[in-house]
Order: sequence, then structure tokens, then C-alpha cells
Amino acid sequence: MKKIYQYIVVGLLGCLMMAACQREELPPVTEVMIDSLVIVPAYVDAEVVCKFRSSVTIENAMLFLSTDSNFTSVEKIMLNRQPYNQFTGNLTNLIDGMTYYVRFRISNTWSELLVDETTEFTTYPISTPVMDATVMTDLTFNSAIINSKIIRSGGKDVSRRGVVYGVATNPTIENATKIEIFDSSASFSCFLGGLDKNVVYYARPFAANELGVSYGEEVCFEVDTLWDGYDLGLSVKWAHINIGATYPEEAGDYFAWGETEPKIEYTWANYKFCNGSPGGISKYSTRVDNFKVLEPQDDAATVNWGGRWRMPTNAEISELLEKCKWQWKEINGAAGYMVSSNRLGGKSIFIPVVGHKEGSKLIEYNSYGAYWGNTLMSNTDAGYLRMLPKDYSPTADRMNASRYHGMPVRAVCPK
Repeated sequence: MKKIYQYIVVGLLGCLMMAACQREELPPVTEVMIDSLVIVPAYVDAEVVCKFRSSVTIENAMLFLSTDSNFTSVEKIMLNRQPYNQFTGNLTNLIDGMTYYVRFRISNTWSELLVDETTEFTTYPISTPVMDATVMTDLTFNSAIINSKIIRSGGKDVSRRGVVYGVATNPTIENATKIEIFDSSASFSCFLGGLDKNVVYYARPFAANELGVSYGEEVCFEVDTLWDGYDLGLSVKWAHINIGATYPEEAGDYFAWGETEPKIEYTWANYKFCNGSPGGISKYSTRVDNFKVLEPQDDAATVNWGGRWRMPTNAEISELLEKCKWQWKEINGAAGYMVSSNRLGGKSIFIPVVGHKEGSKLIEYNSYGAYWGNTLMSNTDAGYLRMLPKDYSPTADRMNASRYHGMPVRAVCPK
């Protein structure tokens, strides 16, 4: 009986030893597949992420890299092991613009095999920058915005970017008007202002590195002579620039209330509707005509731009204040507020804080903003939009000021 127990114990020990020594061999090559493979090439390097489908654990993965599809000459790169049979690695010192072929050899403690799948990829050639599609937006009666994106730098630092435009096809930085963007973002927009009606313009983006200049696709356009302002979801449309300005960040002209031309000095003595003092008001006064809203011939927006353009009412100024988001911003060194619609996503206008004029002095430029409305508040004062410096609360409000002050005008147009 004792011998029987000895045989049983020995048998059990043998089985345990055989199980402990059993090898976890890789299955045949037909049973190991590449589940997913991502190769992200650049100019002289590439990133690799590969996941294998296998019933056993893969401990090592070696990548075979060759410029020959027959792999007559091979560089071997050991990949980094990740969980769940996934491996990653970086391929360096590659040749730009070259096609490479990739295979894998996988292994564990007991065996190895060459995976019967070949993949190819091509590195980007070192070149001038590569541009994305050109998109034109916000076409107005005297301006347009050109948008583009640098897809690839060409393997060198991008030193310049912007838009060139003119009246001849294929504009270049040598023969056309150039607007340069001084930031490092891949996506960029350029505002083209001061455009003339009945003129065909050609525009295209550009980007440059040490190898040269690349141009994006060309767009051809004319200004929209019927354009009548940005719709911010309010009761009226608002202009994108000040009267007398070419670009949104510019101050444009300064006007006394009820006057339609800029001048050198702004005083009661030279105010149009005054006999030298505020007591001598000759128009827009309860003592003279009881007019409270500017007539078209005295409205700076109507006289200078024509059509249905006019200066905003007090109610329209209040609406802009209450129903839009105001965010401090600087454009080309000019401070102001980006005023965005709360109802229509993406719709916004930039209003610079360009101060006002008293006498011959420009006061609070790039700090406070003051824009005339078209409504009289008292015999000597009219309503205006006041914009406060950054981080003030509120950011803007509606105030009154003496009519002789010189202020810019942001026009509106009825819908």
C-alpha cells in the first residue's frame, strides 16, 4: 500500500514538472496578424505604433526598415513594449522624401517568427512651406478677409506668412500689396481694407522659410457694393470699421456731434451749430427747433458712406451693450473690444479704444473709447458709447458729452 502511494506522489510530481516546463510557443505565422499599425512620418523621422493580434503574449517586437521592398539591406529597430501586445518606437535619421518599407519580427522566451505583412510609408520632402486651401470670408463694400493654414513647414522654420493681393493674377511679394502676419500660428487671417468697387482683385496666401516662398491657391473677387453691415442678432447691423478708417483697428476720423467733416481743433468756438458759446446753440435745441435726432444731412455716417448708413440711436447703443459679449483684445498694437453676438455664433466686430479730441489734443488713446450716437440728451450734450480700459467693470456703458468734442463714429444700417 505504501508503494502505491509513492507511485502516486511521483506521478503527480512529474505532471507538475511537465506543466511548469511547458513552453508558451508562438502560434504559426498564419495565426499572428497586425491588428493595427500607425506610422506618422515627418521629414527625417517617424513615429510607429503597432498592435499585434495573437493568442499568446508577445515579449519583443523588432522592426525591419528598408528602402528596398525586397529588404536586401535592412536596419533593425527594437520597439518599446506596451500592454496588450502593443509596441511603439521612433524612427530617426531618415531621408526626406524617401519611401520606406517595414516588416516585423516578434518573439517570446520560446520562439520567434517574421510577420508576413509589409507596410510602406514616405517621409515628407524638405521644401518651402506647404499651404492649405484659401478661403475668403466677410466680403464687404470695401474689404475682405483671406484665411489660410500652413499644413507643413517644409522641415524648416517658417519666417514669414501673410497674404498678397492686387489687380493682376498670380500676385507675389515682389509685385503686389503684401499684408504680413507676425505670429507663429499655423492658421491665419488677413484683413484686406480700402478696396475699390468695380475692381477685380486677386489674392493668395504665402509662407516662407530659408528655402524660399510658397503661395497658396489664388482667389478672385470684387467687393460687395450692396453689403450693409454685420448682423450680430440685434435690431440693426453694425459696420466693421469706423468712418474714415481702412482697417478695424484704426480710429478713422473724429467728428463733433452733428458735423460731417473732421477738423484740427474741437471747441465751442468753432462748433458748427454754435455762435461761439454753448449758450448760442443754433440747431438741435429745445429753444430753437426741439430736434433731438440728427437729420441725414448732419449725420456723419449718412454723409460719408451714403445709402442707409447712419449713426446709432441710444437704444441701439444700449442693445449692443446688453446683448453682446465684450472681450478686451489687441490687434496690431491697437487695443479695443471684440464685440460678439450672443445669438449668432462666430459673428463679431472689433471696436478700438481710440479716445476723443478736445481742442487739438487726442485724449486717452488706446485706453478709453468714445463713439457718438445720433441722439441729443440736453441742449449742449449728446449721447455716446463709452468704452472703459481693460479689466474695468462695466467694460462699456452709455454716457453724455458736450457736442463740440471730437469722437469717432461706428455706423449702423437698418435690417
